[in-house]
Amino acid sequence: MTYNRNSSQKRPYMGKSIIGFPKDYVMIDIETTGLKPNNDEIIELSAIRIRDHQITQTFSTLVQPNQPISAFITNLTGITNDMVMTAPKIIQALPEFLGFLQEDIILGYNVKFDLSFIYDTAVSLYNAPIRNDYLDVLTIARKLVTGTPNHKLGTMAKFYGISYQGAHRGLNDCFITVAVYNQLFHQAKKVYQSEQDFKNAFYRRSYPKKIKVEDLKAETSNFNPMHPLFNKTIIFSGDLENMSREEAMQSALNKGAILGKSVTLKTDYLIVAQSDLNQQKKTSKFKKAEEYANRGEKIKIISEKIFKQLLEMS
Repeated sequence: MTYNRNSSQKRPYMGKSIIGFPKDYVMIDIETTGLKPNNDEIIELSAIRIRDHQITQTFSTLVQPNQPISAFITNLTGITNDMVMTAPKIIQALPEFLGFLQEDIILGYNVKFDLSFIYDTAVSLYNAPIRNDYLDVLTIARKLVTGTPNHKLGTMAKFYGISYQGAHRGLNDCFITVAVYNQLFHQAKKVYQSEQDFKNAFYRRSYPKKIKVEDLKAETSNFNPMHPLFNKTIIFSGDLENMSREEAMQSALNKGAILGKSVTLKTDYLIVAQSDLNQQKKTSKFKKAEEYANRGEKIKIISEKIFKQLLEMS
């Protein structure tokens, strides 16, 4: 089946996103002239084939773009216009790259960025989208790693003691991501009895049983009435990244906060994960809080990070 350019869905035939720890896959990374698939171009295609968690083959090629590489991209990647002058054009390089991928599961770090370029380019050149299922290692890292300032690849490499030298070149980033993925795999094995247990935990909310507001009580009556959370009505939305919902609710109660069940005009704070602040798809609580805030009501939407900073205040 060929791709219908008039389809209302942006990439209707892209493979499905999966969760787990496949032992056979292809790790990919690309470098580009910018962030937008409709305007920018691929300048490097790289991949590593993995079988039974072992590297068996690599692929990497520079690609000659139609437009000059900016100084910013050169400073970031080290790829210069001179380096790509004799490199193959994308119409020559992409078929080899796709042939290397075969029908393997694709892994990468923030891999939808890479796939968006590859998918759109394949459609533009051949009217034939890439359909491989894929797994984003970034998503796994966010589930398993806590206590880091963020989950960027460099941060995860540092967390696991993996060299980040030579980053922002395709094949080097592939090697780094394979190493991070292997560490995540070993970490998950220590916590979960099976891959299925991990999948079940991943798709389950941070609190397996729904925590009822009325079931929680403050563990102290010695409140500081000057604390910014004292006597404030607080609502939580979505899954927090560094603490469970129950832990967050209990911590708020211990500062004299009032736990609400839904967003109302009496709500003072809506606390959400940092990642949720950056997403276009918002929860119903988030939308309601935004509506009230835009009307000038007292409610404030704050991140988990800000909430933790408030908790640390005496």
